[in-house]
Amino acid sequence: MGKEENTFLDDVVEVGASLLVGYVISRFVRLALARGQSMVPTIKNNQPIILDCRAYHRGEPKRHDLVAFRAHQKNQHKFFLKRVIGLPNEHVLVEDGRVYINGILLEEPYINEPMKRHPKIDLIVEEGHLFVMGDNRNHSLDSRSPSLGLIRIKEDVVGVVKQFRK
Repeated sequence: MGKEENTFLDDVVEVGASLLVGYVISRFVRLALARGQSMVPTIKNNQPIILDCRAYHRGEPKRHDLVAFRAHQKNQHKFFLKRVIGLPNEHVLVEDGRVYINGILLEEPYINEPMKRHPKIDLIVEEGHLFVMGDNRNHSLDSRSPSLGLIRIKEDVVGVVKQFRK
């Protein structure tokens, strides 16, 4: 007896199963390419990253998470990649190039260079929101800017960076 030939129905089932698996994976994991300089030195321009798209469905945000999120600016829908600095209900103070969370200086060994002069930020992070900043503070559009502001966790966060190659 020789090999059985695949029938058209077998091909349809195989393609359908492949599409279903691909869809399920895409709902949980996303491969992306980081663009720009705002996360240098942690993540460089055009560096591939893997996002866990369901991370905040299973757990709460943590300080220092790297998150990808949608930002709606001037009728544009852009994606950004930043580091979580302030969590819901925390007091964030950015002053004289330093970041304080609830009055305690935040240790930040990941930043690219000391932050140059920037207007003082003094706020309480709203419930359901995050205060985010780029690691390359002097070249980052982030929550310090009124045009971006706080990030809505459920509506804007697309995923949490789970893997990247240096």
